Amino acid sequence: MTLEKLEEELPNGLHDAQIRSITRNFENRSLTLEVRILIGLPDDPPGKRDEYRNGCITFTGVELFVVEVPDASSASLWSGSVYFSVSRSDVDTFPVEIVKKLTPRINMYTFFLLHWISNIHVAASDMTFGWEA
Repeated sequence: MTLEKLEEELPNGLHDAQIRSITRNFENRSLTLEVRILIGLPDDPPGKRDEYRNGCITFTGVELFVVEVPDASSASLWSGSVYFSVSRSDVDTFPVEIVKKLTPRINMYTFFLLHWISNIHVAASDMTFGWEA
C-alpha cells in the first residue's frame, strides 16, 4: 500500500490528520505512526463533523528515517498531537550519495509538521494502515 492509496480510501484523505506518537524499531526496520484521522464530513450533523478516529500507519522495510530540528519560532514545545501534511519526497531532499544506497523504487515521503515548522522524512518499501479498536 502507499500513502496515496490510503488517502483515496479515507473520507477526507489525510486532511487535518494528526500524529499522536512515533515508534521506530531498528531491529525489524519498521516505523509506526499512531495517528488521529478526521472522519467527519462537512455535510454531517454538527456533532459528527469534527469526529476523529485513531489509527496506525506502519512502514516496513524502513531504510531512512529523519526528523528535522523544529524551527526556533515554532510551537515544538507544545504538548499534544501534531497536525501534518504528507507528500512524496523531492529527489533532492537527500544527498545523492544516500539516495544511491537506497533500494530502487522505494517509497520516500516527507511529513510536514505544522506546529514544528519542520519535516520528518521516511524511505520504506511498504506500509499498512489499520484502525485502532
